[in-house]
Amino acid sequence: MADTVFAGKVLLVDDDPRLLAMVTAYLEEAGFEVVPASSGSDALAALRREEPAVVVLDLGLPDIPGKKLLPMVRSEQPGTSVIMFTAREDFEDVVECMQLGAVDYLPKSADRTRLVTSIRNAMKQAELQARVASLTSELRKGDGFSAIIGGSAAMQKTVGYLRRAAQTDVTVLVEGESGTGKELAARAIHAESERRSGPFVAINCGAIPEGLIESELFGHEKGSFTGAVGTRQGCFERADGGTIFLDEIGELRSDLQVRLLRVLQDSCVQRVGASSVRKVNMRVVAASNRDLRAEAKAGRFREDLYFRLAVFPIMLPPLRDRSGDVEILAQNFLEKFSARHKKPIASFAPEALRLLAACKWPGNVRELENIIERAVILEDGDDISLASIPLEIYSNSNGNGDGLPPVSGILVDPASVIPFSDEERRIILRALRAAKWNVQEAAARLRLGRATIYRKIELYNLREDA
Repeated sequence: MADTVFAGKVLLVDDDPRLLAMVTAYLEEAGFEVVPASSGSDALAALRREEPAVVVLDLGLPDIPGKKLLPMVRSEQPGTSVIMFTAREDFEDVVECMQLGAVDYLPKSADRTRLVTSIRNAMKQAELQARVASLTSELRKGDGFSAIIGGSAAMQKTVGYLRRAAQTDVTVLVEGESGTGKELAARAIHAESERRSGPFVAINCGAIPEGLIESELFGHEKGSFTGAVGTRQGCFERADGGTIFLDEIGELRSDLQVRLLRVLQDSCVQRVGASSVRKVNMRVVAASNRDLRAEAKAGRFREDLYFRLAVFPIMLPPLRDRSGDVEILAQNFLEKFSARHKKPIASFAPEALRLLAACKWPGNVRELENIIERAVILEDGDDISLASIPLEIYSNSNGNGDGLPPVSGILVDPASVIPFSDEERRIILRALRAAKWNVQEAAARLRLGRATIYRKIELYNLREDA
């Protein structure tokens, strides 16, 4: 019996029934799941039906020659690895088959161990190719417009503008409050543009120390200043052929605004300490949480630079103006963080979702994301309960002046509000009494985990005779 069972099937194709049966038996004994086929037409049918990881293909099939079948296999199943299996070794055949996409070429007289090793290596290659394809697909999905979640009219209108921007090479200015997703929008524009195969270089103009920002943007020559021990490309050069995202552009000091204007006008960059300029070909997407038009009118931002950047301005709406999107985003973040933290939490308790929907979200999508991750970490039940939502968001909810949202349609009287710990103790004690102190039943009623109930019993010193 085999010590190892290999993932993926092996399609073995040979017109010699005796050899087919013998090799099938040997490979099965070695731990492979084998699908035998005695002709090219049978192989194609099995290929579509079984989707094998590896095909061991006889070169001399009578109906469809192996060299003709090989590209057909590669076309039908690009992720499948093909090993050519032949009664004779011919150098020209080897070269031709390798050029057609075969990963190995074995004579039928080869040692059995060599065949097993070749199939094992081919399976690893097929698995690696599948993982690369999957990751590439996920990366493209995560960077495109599908990564921008929201069905509200405000967000759909904004995505429409982003799509139009992506179809051109125009300079884009993305504006909006902090946390609205300006970098996500910039990445989506790049991923859906003709520059998608080029680099995406992001730089936060407000986060880099003043003494380094010039070198970071424009690069420097060796010896141009103390500490410049080598030549360095700046962000504009690194973005050549792709997109540069200048976040918090309003924080850029005035002398660098002049240099940026030169880059936008001439598509040329001059490194610090250099006497010549370098041509660059990149698309600029800038972003700011300030009103740059107002900043320019007030003299705090160069007006000529503003008009260079705002060729195609796009305003991202705050989360409070995206009706219905909070619930959609919250569920998306729940799935993301449940997987990341390995916690099987599928949904929200209705009252928790109502609270999230009532919040004003001054920190926008970023704040919502942080709140959901924290709730996932705190929650011990199957759903996100009200108890796992941090208390501070109550002060940002659309309540009735007291900071609390309506509960089940009843307005909350501020005078009735008591310390949270007292209320929590009362709720848990009431649930335990209703369940006759059956902790599992009380936990189910409260939609909490049993561990949470036991912890609260100890915290509040709850006793059955209390």
